[in-house]
Amino acid sequence: MPARDDLSGLGAKGDKPRLNPSLDFQQLKLTPVEGFILSRIDGRASYDEVCRMSSLGREETLEILRKLKSENLILGQGETAPPPRRTQRPTRTPSPDHPPRTPPPVLVTDEMLRQAKERSEGKSAPEESVPMSVLERLDDGGPVDPSDLVEGSDLSDETKRRIIRLHRRMRKLAPHDLLGVAKDADGTAIKRAFGAASKELHPDRYFGKDLGRFREKLAKIFNRITEAMQELEKTRKAKK
Repeated sequence: MPARDDLSGLGAKGDKPRLNPSLDFQQLKLTPVEGFILSRIDGRASYDEVCRMSSLGREETLEILRKLKSENLILGQGETAPPPRRTQRPTRTPSPDHPPRTPPPVLVTDEMLRQAKERSEGKSAPEESVPMSVLERLDDGGPVDPSDLVEGSDLSDETKRRIIRLHRRMRKLAPHDLLGVAKDADGTAIKRAFGAASKELHPDRYFGKDLGRFREKLAKIFNRITEAMQELEKTRKAKK
């Protein structure tokens, strides 16, 4: 029989982790990459299969899985469900001297976690191992004025919302978060992530389509993604 410790910190590579049922989804504070990996945990996919779903590469994905498991967000086969270590910070009554701080963007959408929870409870069919799109991964679920969705007849309203949300906060996101890679990602991972983003966001993809004002927003997003890739490459080479 294979050893249970053939994946350090996780267990057997064929084990099928599941979500901790006591999770408070509203209190999770994860990076987009961590949120994507967590959304793949459904009690049906093994650690090996989760690694294949991820575009980060095996070692980076395993590191995130170890972090999620160490914080009791995911459970191995046969493990009981301890309370997660992440707790809500105590609230403070706002005052003129201490105004309430704007909460950080929600990096893991409710829809991502709802789908993961349904899969773990067997309420939905297992989905294909398709990498998450850039617009979906970076969607913070913020409000969008319905009047801003009028133009661009060749785009769905959901796609328009995601373009608007990413466009207004793309300068606030770190380069590695934009591309969905680790801070110390190697050149191969950076190029792979940029290639995936280019296929989705390059202006040529929408040639001849009615995008209205969304064409300009997409062009600016793609330019920012390109800048992010260049910044990561510059930092990586400087460390050599």
